[in-house]
Amino acid sequence: MNVIGVVLTIAAILTGFILGGGKPLVLIQISEYIVLFGGGVGILVASTTPSIMKDAIKVIVGFAKKNELSKKVYLELLLFIYNLSIKVRKDGILSLEAIVDKPEESPIMQSNTFLLKNKEAKEFVVDAIRNIVTGIEIEKLDEMLDSNIEVIEKELSLAPKMVAKIAESMPGMGIVAAVMGVILTMGALGGSILEVGHHVAGALTGTFLGLLLCYVVFGPMATVQELKNEDFIGYLKSLKIGIISIAKGDAPIIAMESVRQTIAPTYRTEFDEVEKLAKERR
Repeated sequence: MNVIGVVLTIAAILTGFILGGGKPLVLIQISEYIVLFGGGVGILVASTTPSIMKDAIKVIVGFAKKNELSKKVYLELLLFIYNLSIKVRKDGILSLEAIVDKPEESPIMQSNTFLLKNKEAKEFVVDAIRNIVTGIEIEKLDEMLDSNIEVIEKELSLAPKMVAKIAESMPGMGIVAAVMGVILTMGALGGSILEVGHHVAGALTGTFLGLLLCYVVFGPMATVQELKNEDFIGYLKSLKIGIISIAKGDAPIIAMESVRQTIAPTYRTEFDEVEKLAKERR
């Protein structure tokens, strides 16, 4: 859907340009593209570290990918907390050591595909379970999980911020390209009117492309990733509530419901449906 929005916006702009008598081929100014995209890459390299640059590229490349979080993922989380709580009640806290040692081989972890494939979420839950097994106090566990979420949130915010910086730089790079075009235009004043017109078109195209890349391409890329990150942090917060509830010794149904209440309505499954699935899988 995100890509469709970008395509529709560009199509609307080009349609208006053509209806106004413009010729799309005029917008193909290779030198302007080199200034804009080359400048964007240079700004990315100069303004960040290799690891953040790699993550920023992932944000750009992954723009078309849909959000991994869904109602199904949250339903898996609810069942995960429920089954984990049952295991603790049945076999004791120390039975969770198997999950800490080999999470990929744990039947409970295997039932949650998102937790297994997402590195941050898997490490978060494994570290939390390890602390529970060691007998950490509830208050201390709560503080540690909050700190962990805060660190993850800060790290995840760096890549979209970098993409947003690229977006902010595009109008400026467009002005640079436009000034370059004006210089070329001044140098061609003694030539033919066609040559002068070509340079003027190139100068204005640079400004046009800079604004287009800022508000239609890179800006939305940064915004979409920020929204995905917010959803993921919300997932971790829900997971934390479930882990704390298990550490307190709450009943499985209470632990599951405490998590369900923290889930956004968009992803939340009705209690009766969750309870039915939980009982079927016991």
